[in-house]
Amino acid sequence: MVIDAPSLTARPGARARDMVASGLRVVLRVPAILLLGASVVLGIQAWWSRFSVCFVGGEPPVAGLPQDGAGGCLALQDHLYDYYVPDDPWVPIADAAQREGLSLLALGLGVALVSVSLGGRWFVWPLSLAGGAAMGAMWVGTGVPVWRSGLAGEPVGFEDWMAASGWSVLTVLVAPGLAALAWFHGGRDARLVAVFWAAMAIVPWEFFFTLFLAPSHDTSPLRGFFRCAVVAVAAVAVALTLLPVGVRQRMARPLGRAGQVVMTVLRRAAARLRELDERVMPARRE
Repeated sequence: MVIDAPSLTARPGARARDMVASGLRVVLRVPAILLLGASVVLGIQAWWSRFSVCFVGGEPPVAGLPQDGAGGCLALQDHLYDYYVPDDPWVPIADAAQREGLSLLALGLGVALVSVSLGGRWFVWPLSLAGGAAMGAMWVGTGVPVWRSGLAGEPVGFEDWMAASGWSVLTVLVAPGLAALAWFHGGRDARLVAVFWAAMAIVPWEFFFTLFLAPSHDTSPLRGFFRCAVVAVAAVAVALTLLPVGVRQRMARPLGRAGQVVMTVLRRAAARLRELDERVMPARRE
């Protein structure tokens, strides 16, 4: 099943088949875009519940932590408050774990739907489907225990989470290959689909990217936000595939500016976190 492969024949039924293929592409990709968008929104909400004190100050979301922004931010970086790993010891923060779990579920389902909608050369669809379905299952498998832990208020399904997260190596290995496959053989949407898979290849490296941008003794305050920013790029790439080529070209410059804004936000956030970190350095030495 190759959904967006162009017709190679001029028979009377070719135009009808192209219309059906275009309709299927829309039917599959619109829900995928909505799911990826929901993943971004829910993930940002979970991240903000924990780390908003690092950026706007205020009281920490957990009682008993330092009331100043720098001290509270430092304390919340401890793995004790990690809402995406359901393991003991754990202190839940509001409904962050539920939102994070739903965010990962939406991400997995969105990736799977996108993979079903792809085409190009005859071999692109089965390879994309196999890789995308496996990656989607990995995200769903990690999201369910996190969501259940949030509902229960205590760690649930840590073994299941470990088993699913172990498959993240699949994303690291497969997603770059699918990006290259789409780039060279992906048909009309080749470049945009390659951007989508490249974004999926970056997400599993979030821990390392965020520690580079905003170093931490445990969990960087940018973790969670970084994943959502990358998933947002992937969602935009998929959305652009539904637009005519001429419209895509006119949107190139505005999208480039939007990317620059995102990078500026990341740099400023990292600078803010380094400033807070320097403020609490004397306390660390005592």
